Amino acid sequence: MSKTFMPMLLISVAAMGTYYLLATEAGLSESLSMAGGIAIGLLGAVVTTKLLRGKG
Repeated sequence: MSKTFMPMLLISVAAMGTYYLLATEAGLSESLSMAGGIAIGLLGAVVTTKLLRGKG
């Protein structure tokens, strides 16, 4: 298994979970919920990339 598999899985679950929670529980429109899910996915990808590459 690749060392990036688990971070990618966690990022996708976090993005989908954010979309679901914003769309159902918070009552936001589908477009805003999708934007929130994408933002969480991008943020998770940036953080993961920084952690896997190190501070160098």
